[in-house]
Amino acid sequence: MIFSLGRLRLLAAGAFLSLAACGGAPDSGTTIKIGDQLHALKSSLDVSGEGQPSGYKIEWANFVGGPPIIAAQTGGSLDVGWMAETPLIFAQAAGSPVKVVAVSKTVDGGGSPYALVVKPDSSIRSIADLKGKSVSFMKGTVLHYFVARLLDKQGLSLKDIKPVQATGFGTGLLDKGSADAITIGEPYLTQALDAGKVRVLASGAPPNTPGFFYLVASDAALADPAKAKAIGDLVARAARATRWQRENPAKAAPALAKRYNVDAKVAEKIITRAPASYAPISDAIVAAHQDEADLFFKEGLIRKKLDASRIFDKRYDAIVAAQEVAK
Repeated sequence: MIFSLGRLRLLAAGAFLSLAACGGAPDSGTTIKIGDQLHALKSSLDVSGEGQPSGYKIEWANFVGGPPIIAAQTGGSLDVGWMAETPLIFAQAAGSPVKVVAVSKTVDGGGSPYALVVKPDSSIRSIADLKGKSVSFMKGTVLHYFVARLLDKQGLSLKDIKPVQATGFGTGLLDKGSADAITIGEPYLTQALDAGKVRVLASGAPPNTPGFFYLVASDAALADPAKAKAIGDLVARAARATRWQRENPAKAAPALAKRYNVDAKVAEKIITRAPASYAPISDAIVAAHQDEADLFFKEGLIRKKLDASRIFDKRYDAIVAAQEVAK
């Protein structure tokens, strides 16, 4: 399956959920429009006290998945998006005018907010056992890469399984027998594990995926001096918020519990399962992204080999570095 620019635009039309203005301090005339997922970025900023910028305003739009966010950026209706790394592979291949401006990554030894799971009594005990089986994931997302990488490490490919497009976020396909294994993310992962409904076949933690989340800006926004300055402030706030949440999981849990409609204890488990930090865009980050692009090229999901370094813009690296050392 090759993702074209037209395909991304169709995804945007189908997956856009809501657009709501968020008031900040006195308006300077600059507004940045941000594409979020399940209100994750906004709630992280709000609970940490970083949600009210000064000198510009934010408008929030909520989406399901990174590809429709990139499509909206390409169409000019968003300036910034928050997503995992995989949609940027297809964005670069399609020539979408966007750049990665900041990267958060799983801290050393940390876990992952998603996993590949099966029923507890499933005969599938290893990735090799997936050959010929039906596996559910959302195409064009990090879960797509997650499955492809697991298979590749076993000498298999996506052609060796029966891919099933994910239709939701819970365990429905597994419960109904529509898939033998499914990829699942939070809060459903923690809930399903606590209920004894699933067994983890593989975690999304490094090295199975890089554990990245990206702030992605449109080329048009980066070319606008006022918006570029506002994006720099947003990057700083996001980095501080992620650090605060990592260092204060019990305080952060009530807000996450409200967003996910789960118990605060479950929310705290989610936070501590996959602690993250923002980091400057290093050669190692670019190399991990390149490996991912190369695997999708090998699988025939993109038509040409990419130079991953061209999708990154490092102008905010000093801002990111300063937030981790600040007192």
